[in-house]
Amino acid sequence: MIFKHAPVLLREILADMSWKNSDVVVADFTVGGGGHLKALLENNPLPKKILAVDQDPAALKAAKENLKDFPNIEFLHSNFSEISADKFPEKFDRISIDLGVSSHQLDSAERGFSFQKDGPLDMRMNPTAGESAAEWLAHCSEEEFIKILRDYADESRARPIAKKWSDARASKAIRTTREFVEALGFTLESKDRKGRHPLTRAFQAIRMHINQEFQVLQKILDELPNLLKPNGRVSILSFHSLEDREVKWLLRGKLKQIHKKVIIAQDDEMDENPRSRSAKLRIFELTKEE
Repeated sequence: MIFKHAPVLLREILADMSWKNSDVVVADFTVGGGGHLKALLENNPLPKKILAVDQDPAALKAAKENLKDFPNIEFLHSNFSEISADKFPEKFDRISIDLGVSSHQLDSAERGFSFQKDGPLDMRMNPTAGESAAEWLAHCSEEEFIKILRDYADESRARPIAKKWSDARASKAIRTTREFVEALGFTLESKDRKGRHPLTRAFQAIRMHINQEFQVLQKILDELPNLLKPNGRVSILSFHSLEDREVKWLLRGKLKQIHKKVIIAQDDEMDENPRSRSAKLRIFELTKEE
């Protein structure tokens, strides 16, 4: 499958994340298919160094193809939480971070991120490391499942969902998204009153747990002030209110936020790309005083 992912809030990122000369070091810690980075490179002087990072091998392969015309790019298969000033002593002028799941990941049935298609219940951003969602769900306790559903998705039905899951897995192994959804009394086509799948929050919570998304986010937020040059900027795209809150509060007092309010997509972009509706962008700068 071709790796596809429409860059969200691209106009806003280009407006605040551009640079004036080539004597800069630029990084994209979640390069995905390379859409945001490519646009920045096309609209600015070519940096002396570029770092493109992603934990998804499929994304990194797509980025290499999409960015093949640009020199000076170092591609790194890694989770951004593993990036530190110790490993990269030359600080960055620009850093981009996108906390969302790509369209490619959602649309690829074999990745198990979505209940829209049947596939292995996996959900790992890096399918070569860690345990899959199916493996974790097979052994987690009811109380652990309840906590994940409440902490990561504010799921009001956490206890009955966990109980029904526990009963279902006792009778058979459940390894696919269809089997998971049906075990909880729904189908892949089920819709609630708002037109969403009733298990949207549950899938979100499981994915966030499997990939330890809050833990790795907290780690990179702590490290960002050490990675930026004075006047260096970082853009952070999130698609979850809890993630946005973490970004806002953990960087408060450490970096200067460029805009007082969070940046969201305009109507024309939301009409063209519905997945941009939940996008939240914050851009920060390391001032000389800090």
